[in-house]
Amino acid sequence: MQTVKTAIIGTGTMGRKYAQMIAEGKALPLTLAAVVCRHAEGQQWAKDTLPATVRVCSSVEELYDHEQEFEAVLVVTPHSLHPELVMQAFAHGKHVLCDKPSASSLAPALEMNRAAEQSGLVFAMMFHQRRYRKYRRLYQLVHSGQLGQVRRIQLENSRYFRTWMYHRSGSWRSSWAGEGGGALLNQGQHILDIWQWLFGMPQSIYAMIPYGKYNEFAVDDEATLLMEYPDNCTATFILTTGEGSYTERFRVVGTRGTALLEEDTLTVETYGEDVETYRRRADCTARQELVTTRTTEEFGAQEEPYPAMLRNFGEAILHGEALTAPGVEGVRALELTDAAYLSAWLGQKITLPLDAERFEQELQKHIQEEKRHG
Repeated sequence: MQTVKTAIIGTGTMGRKYAQMIAEGKALPLTLAAVVCRHAEGQQWAKDTLPATVRVCSSVEELYDHEQEFEAVLVVTPHSLHPELVMQAFAHGKHVLCDKPSASSLAPALEMNRAAEQSGLVFAMMFHQRRYRKYRRLYQLVHSGQLGQVRRIQLENSRYFRTWMYHRSGSWRSSWAGEGGGALLNQGQHILDIWQWLFGMPQSIYAMIPYGKYNEFAVDDEATLLMEYPDNCTATFILTTGEGSYTERFRVVGTRGTALLEEDTLTVETYGEDVETYRRRADCTARQELVTTRTTEEFGAQEEPYPAMLRNFGEAILHGEALTAPGVEGVRALELTDAAYLSAWLGQKITLPLDAERFEQELQKHIQEEKRHG
């Protein structure tokens, strides 16, 4: 069997998970050749846990001293380091799978994408939620036309409650300087990726973000985004990491029906005819003649599809299999995030595509302000 010898840069929580999955043969055709652990504790973990054949490196420079031993790289570090490490891998002729988000802001992510396209190498992003059965079903409903023309979208998510201990679990977390943002840039990246995967990119965003609503920091722990799409489709996106209640609610309203996804339960209501046609021909004043059919689907618990994402990356390298999440698409969720931050800072609607340099200037102002206030 053909295999792809792989190195992992970063052995925090997720890096260790990926390393063990690959080492245990759960992600073939990927095999584990090396890991980069900067700290002594991580190096000891690797030596105690991984096969003796896996090279343990203390730096990226040491890793590339042995670059003939591997063909692909997984970048699983704090996201401010992603662009530099991804571009370095391409420069060494290595295929790359990058953890989310692409970067801490849009400008370096766009530079990373340009390097990826010039390299001709495989570039993937770990947006594993695209493999959730419930989202794949929603994708099918939207893109098959079963719901008709999408006219309104609503999302409310308080799933990712985070305590103060979480926010202080890394010196870089939950800050403009270290992370480049808060909830939208961290937990929100998966949700925003699913959003753009389903509906594409909006024309504009207006954001209301009460920075530090639940925590004593300068970044976001709650955000409400209002988006506009062509043909007067409107959308509302609400994310919070500060509420004790658990809510996952996703509603899509189309001209032929609606879909309501609440956690793992999908309720679909379809109409006997397009509501725009019904509106004009009906001999009544409301819904009396509108024929509707309602179905409910239960998806139940699903194991996180990380092994499938790793296998997909390997198969793309060896056999050209289509990637679940091409790396260049990682900028989309990041662009939505940065546009929302800019909108909230300026108090105005932001038109897409986002001016990455304008955002970068505003981000640097907030980094400096954050430093002044300690």
